[in-house]
Amino acid sequence: MNKATHPLLMTAMLGAVTAVAGIGYMLYESQWLRFVHRQLEIPGLPPKLEGLGLLHVSDLHAGAPGLNNRAIGKFVAAARSLSPDVILLTGDLTDKKKDLSPFIEGLASLEARHGKFACLGNHDHGLRKTAIENFARRLAGIGPFKGPTEKKNATVARMRELLAQAGVRVLENECASVTIGSDIVQLCGIDDFNYGYADLTSVSRQLESRAALRILLSHSPDIIGEIERGNFQLVLAGHTHGGQICVPDLRRGKIMLSTSGSSYGEGQFQVNGTVMHVSRGVGTTLVPLRFMSRPEITLLKLKQEQSKPGGPFKSPS
Repeated sequence: MNKATHPLLMTAMLGAVTAVAGIGYMLYESQWLRFVHRQLEIPGLPPKLEGLGLLHVSDLHAGAPGLNNRAIGKFVAAARSLSPDVILLTGDLTDKKKDLSPFIEGLASLEARHGKFACLGNHDHGLRKTAIENFARRLAGIGPFKGPTEKKNATVARMRELLAQAGVRVLENECASVTIGSDIVQLCGIDDFNYGYADLTSVSRQLESRAALRILLSHSPDIIGEIERGNFQLVLAGHTHGGQICVPDLRRGKIMLSTSGSSYGEGQFQVNGTVMHVSRGVGTTLVPLRFMSRPEITLLKLKQEQSKPGGPFKSPS
């Protein structure tokens, strides 16, 4: 071997080993599920609802290539021991037309005192993330996606059927009310916002003035900029995967490479007096890897916050 080429060969081998190790770690992290316990201070929360436990789960992407199925199995195992008051799933339960049936038994085994509810995401309609879908459409010469132009596909109908078997109610631009003690809690689900399936006007008309707490489920966190101030105390969302693959940053901790165009990457926000929680989700999409963004399920415990005069929560007109 030429002595001059030896360092180059060693460098190439080291690079290859580092790349394989890096990919191996990111595959590992993609199913390294974490359980997060978080207290949310909710303006105007009635005293009797303090301590209400909401299990927030998002973006299962069931059936996608990679280790999503293992992550889903870990989510189900962890959730069985929690016994939350309500289980709330915020969309992308499958990955672009994949069948949810292999996971229904696990979802059916989950128990929540006041029910299990879900809203739909873009993948539940068989659609990829908006930017990718629009790029593919431009390449095909058919222009960007501008919202639904035909009846919802059989994928959604099949999903609703299967989720009903698991005891999960899909809220598709609709609301449901549950009575907890002497208080009414209204749960509303908006259909996918980014692709134009959302009908916030219809949801707003269904709001009950007697509800002590109103929660909106939305796959996209960007809905927060559209809702009328005071209509909801809490919004739950997903879609961003917490960046899925992130880059370390000394100032901010990390840079999220993908948040699907949203300004709300992960965690807790308060916008116009409404609290929002954005989940990293359980699964992956596009590439089966995660870095600095472990998959998660979150048990949210609601806590009272002292409302200021003229505070954010009001009864809908």
